Amino acid sequence: MSKKFLSLIAICFLIVVYNFDTNLKKRIGFLNYDLYQNIFEEDFSTNKVVIVDIDEKSIEKIGQFPWRRDVYSTILENLNSAEVSAIAFDIFFSEEDTQNPVKIFEEFNLNSENILNSDELFLNTIKNSNVILPLVGATKEVKKNNFSPKANIIAKGEDPLNYLYNYLGYISSLDKFNNAAKGLGSISIIDSEDGILRYVPLILNIDNEIIPSLSLEAVRLYNKEKSYLIQTDQSGIQLIKTRSTNFLTNENGLNFVKFKKIPTNTYVSASDIYEDNFDQSNLKDKIVLIGSSAEGVFDLVKIPTGKIVPGVQVHANIIENILSKDFLKINYVTKIAENIILLISLIVILIIANYFKPIYSILNYILLIIILFSISILFYKENYFVEVYNIILFNSLLFIYLLYSRFVEENKSSIENEKKQLVLKKEREIAGEVQKKLFPIEKNIENFVYAKNVPARDVSGDYYDYIKVSDEEIYFTLADVSGKGIKAGMLMANASSVFKSFSKLKFPINQLAQNINNQVKESSYKGMFITAVIGKLNISSKEVEFVNFGHESIMCFDKNKKSFSYLKAERPPLGLLSIKDPQTIKTTNINLKDKNIFIYTDGVTEGYIEGDNEFTVKGVEDEVLKNSSSDIKEIIDRITNKLNNREKLRDDITMMGLQ
Repeated sequence: MSKKFLSLIAICFLIVVYNFDTNLKKRIGFLNYDLYQNIFEEDFSTNKVVIVDIDEKSIEKIGQFPWRRDVYSTILENLNSAEVSAIAFDIFFSEEDTQNPVKIFEEFNLNSENILNSDELFLNTIKNSNVILPLVGATKEVKKNNFSPKANIIAKGEDPLNYLYNYLGYISSLDKFNNAAKGLGSISIIDSEDGILRYVPLILNIDNEIIPSLSLEAVRLYNKEKSYLIQTDQSGIQLIKTRSTNFLTNENGLNFVKFKKIPTNTYVSASDIYEDNFDQSNLKDKIVLIGSSAEGVFDLVKIPTGKIVPGVQVHANIIENILSKDFLKINYVTKIAENIILLISLIVILIIANYFKPIYSILNYILLIIILFSISILFYKENYFVEVYNIILFNSLLFIYLLYSRFVEENKSSIENEKKQLVLKKEREIAGEVQKKLFPIEKNIENFVYAKNVPARDVSGDYYDYIKVSDEEIYFTLADVSGKGIKAGMLMANASSVFKSFSKLKFPINQLAQNINNQVKESSYKGMFITAVIGKLNISSKEVEFVNFGHESIMCFDKNKKSFSYLKAERPPLGLLSIKDPQTIKTTNINLKDKNIFIYTDGVTEGYIEGDNEFTVKGVEDEVLKNSSSDIKEIIDRITNKLNNREKLRDDITMMGLQ
């Protein structure tokens, strides 16, 4: 096999492996993703999001968290006074308020009339506000309260549920709060293998309902819209849009967050809102996210820039991406681009490693790495993430392989070549001696079975044998061993010994074939195998029973009709797979009355005759028809003599006949 051909195989192999999404490949890609997020971190551009932060200061002023519901009611009322566009909670209200004054009075059997009911107050405030409440998917069928999506979902194409991340259950706020809210959105996240948050589902499947994310719902209410359109084809989600906004995701509804530097004035302490100590003009017409940065609340995530931020800041980044139309795209376009870049760069590596001097090869390799980084960065600037780390890794593997191959090839000494020739010669001599002992010497059965072998070299890769085990039965085989030399000879010897031993014990053909196959499987070297026909002939009944293991089709000649039929291989070659049950081997039976059977290797049909023309199956047929009145020995001798017409044969010539 030529070096160029091996190099092309290596390129094809690397491209195939590249398209397997292994954990190692993902982790390497994440390093590239994180590098660009750090280097090219941008500032917020829209200034449309404000985070009302339940921070340490707020907890110190208002009291232990979670707060009584009338606190949130006051915060909502003050935000409404500032004429904000939408208010999204990154907080659950899944239980009744344990600090509700009415509940406390009732527990002590006191008259609760005219006592503050914090839950009812909060509920009424929600009804009068543009509020989005969260829910989160659960992997088990856990349901905390009920919900119904607030937005209309219009699906075009395939069912989107088939492509979305699926959660069997969910946790949400109390029914009364959910029903009063103007929007419901998921805050479910999907961590990468290394625990860093890089992507978030904008829509997902919760209990067989399409649920938008909290960020999506915030933008919908901000734009005063009621519906989402989801376009899907057989490859997955193609587009999510409202009347005025497109939301870009991958085929599974994931949004790859482009994390930006959040302005310092984005955060406003919840205590300042509660005390009405803030500039209302800074919040007018904005989306307000209510969440916590307090360490005790444990709502912190690690992002690609290396920072640990509150979960609510992730929602702010997503909303910023949507409103600024600054999405980071990882989809089929980037996948195609990566494969094209990989293919071209591997071809370039092939050229520079083979046709430049080693020092120039290394310099050109470094230049190629710089070019690959530059191309990837240009894509990133256009918001397409074309991952280059794995491309460089695969190029490096090919470069090292080619340089090593070149080094080995160029540093072979004449002594090593001579030693190799001596070893090969010795191998051929040993294999030749082994092979001579394998061919049968019984002449008294040639009227029924006859075979002949003409080796193309010192040692033939073909083998045949036949044994008369009784007055009525003759076992026979013809085989072609993959590979050459002593290993092929040893493998042939193993198969031959099993054939001889079990034939003499008159094993059924399927059991005989099973034992030969399993012996070849155990004895083969690095995937070597044997194509073979194994069978037996009953002289009295003229019945032939055989199995063809991956060998050339068997030629059956009808002497009366002067016609040919062919029996193809029923099984794969010997030694590829173990056979546990001989009953799985189905044999074929033919009656030889007025018929001859010919079995041959490809050296017969592909052998050269005059003018360098191949003999072909048609040539075999012509010779059989021309000598149809002759016995099999005469036919086979004529064919092998016709093919053995030059000093160097193309391949071994082996042919067997049964009559």
